Amino acid sequence: MRALIATYAWLLARLPEGFARANAAILGLLLWVLRRRVIRANLRAAFPDRDEAWVRRIGRLSCRRAAEMGLFSIVSPRLSADAIRARVRVHPEVLTGEARLTSDVGGLVLFVPHFTLMEMMTAVTLAAPALGDRPWVTLYRPLNQPAADAWVKAARERFGMRLASRREGFGELMRNVRAGGVSSILFDQKIQSGRRLTFLGRPAAVTHLPGLLAQKHKAATRIFWAERTGFWRCVLRSAVLRSTDTAGLTRESNAWLETRLRSSDEACADWLWAHDRWRHGDAPWHEDL
Repeated sequence: MRALIATYAWLLARLPEGFARANAAILGLLLWVLRRRVIRANLRAAFPDRDEAWVRRIGRLSCRRAAEMGLFSIVSPRLSADAIRARVRVHPEVLTGEARLTSDVGGLVLFVPHFTLMEMMTAVTLAAPALGDRPWVTLYRPLNQPAADAWVKAARERFGMRLASRREGFGELMRNVRAGGVSSILFDQKIQSGRRLTFLGRPAAVTHLPGLLAQKHKAATRIFWAERTGFWRCVLRSAVLRSTDTAGLTRESNAWLETRLRSSDEACADWLWAHDRWRHGDAPWHEDL
């Protein structure tokens, strides 16, 4: 399996970008075929005033961009540091101002939304070396296929980001924040546990772990995301969170995401609509946030 992944990565890196774009289009279409029922249901419920043509267009574009993200996970070990640096830019707000991620703010918890090019965020210290003066740890879910998991994990850790398996990694995130490091967690994936919160008009089960981590260690908090500017190209951005308690941070981060998804078709299509975030929202075991 590793040889197959390595060969595919070599082709993606060496052939003209049109090859990767065509692969993203084909794989995105396959994802659309497999998940269109869920995607359509999610978009219709979140945007009831939109017509079916809009739902189909945004859904298919979201699938194509999800495939683009997956392909970057494969190709990135075969891209030079200079090639990646040319594709990943850092917005000034990340380095200066109230939303900065620099070490002078102390221990930091990043709330990360599942946008298209989030895989490129692991190159943040390459794109902005000033941010590499302290450890970065992110929670991740290991892949089921060992060779694929090893490949993706190595790609994500290439520039100093440390990955902690979500099976036992929360303790590592806490230790890192306590020591003044940066810990990041996806806050918008489907989960079975967590708390119930209305998101885009429907009850969803949402994680409160990043808020809990921040409250426990009185850490600074930010939204941190990759804003897509082109195929395998992005600018890394940040936004400050004002709340200081677990519930407030959970509500505020999800409200930010709602606003972002409603801001434009471009932003809406950049989110992973193929996952059913609302699936467990009505489960009786969830407490309201």
